[in-house]
Amino acid sequence: MAKQQAERDGKNFTLGLSRFASISAVEGIYLSEEAKQEFLADDRRRATPAERRQRIIAKYAAKA
Repeated sequence: MAKQQAERDGKNFTLGLSRFASISAVEGIYLSEEAKQEFLADDRRRATPAERRQRIIAKYAAKA
């Protein structure tokens, strides 16, 4: 419990995918099924945040 309280009192707080989805839904923002599956695949292969960003940028960056 002390660790959870310290995380809440600190300047950084990380949300899980389900909580982020709930908050986003209030704003009318939803992930597509394809995006959900991609994030789950990232979780299964234990992708680092940098690897996740690289995958997303490669897929969605404008092709020049």
